[in-house]
Amino acid sequence: MKLYKTTITPSSNFATPLKGDTLFGQLCWAIRYTFGESKLEALLAHYEQEPFLVVSDGFAPNHMPKPSLPSFLLGEDASRKKENRKNIWLTLEDLQSGKFADAKTDKEADYKSSTVATVKNSLNYKTFTTDDSGAFAPYSEDESALGAQDVYFLLSDDFSLNDLEKSLATVAQMGYGKNASTGKGFFTFDLFTEVPHAKSATTFMTLSPSVLEGQNIKTCYYEPFTRFGKHGANLANKNPFKKPILMADSGAIVVFDESYTKPYIGKAIKGHSTHQNTVHQGYSIVLPINKEFAV
Repeated sequence: MKLYKTTITPSSNFATPLKGDTLFGQLCWAIRYTFGESKLEALLAHYEQEPFLVVSDGFAPNHMPKPSLPSFLLGEDASRKKENRKNIWLTLEDLQSGKFADAKTDKEADYKSSTVATVKNSLNYKTFTTDDSGAFAPYSEDESALGAQDVYFLLSDDFSLNDLEKSLATVAQMGYGKNASTGKGFFTFDLFTEVPHAKSATTFMTLSPSVLEGQNIKTCYYEPFTRFGKHGANLANKNPFKKPILMADSGAIVVFDESYTKPYIGKAIKGHSTHQNTVHQGYSIVLPINKEFAV
């Protein structure tokens, strides 16, 4: 499998965080629209045994997230907890060499991200009024104004870089995440570059939410992440809601009993929807960490 990177530049606010499992789902829809349903079915036929595509979260350009480790394992000053929480980005070199205490803030990493609250009014879509009393019923939704984001893609031989470029272009034109019909989630992206990755190691960090079970893992450190998913496109017309999925969030540290050779970890997730063919990305790209952790 080959690892590629591109930089996504938002051209509008995002109403959904840029997470790898969500972007994978939208790319599946884009494959269906761009190449046809038979192409998508062929790619998903062996997805439970080996993924044809694994997608990372969006990160500050030329940086990686700080691992989800206790402060003492990160080498941080315990008296500076407030400052430590703001230091969230590491260069790839510092991450892989274990220099976690050198993490940077958004400003130091030249990463722009802010949250904007948009006020809306609840409507009854049968009557197009608020409610029987006619009362004003406002609510707010958070949107993210994001700067450029690096996103990584791991491809098998069954899915070419050209296929990925065309599929991502479809997502860029459709809009990523919710509220795309009102102009949210649109972006452009740069040319893809191939990224070399290690063939084997014992300690890794994940780059998207994933399932860590059944992998001969000696120990792991992670923050839990619950995905409350919904169907999109024509599957949203009938029972759009999926069952919640509990995963390990991006930045999890995984230590194996012995050398691990795959560039990804995790498994496919199924059975969380009334639509039997629905699949969720429980895989994650992993990066090797040259540091030992006490078990």
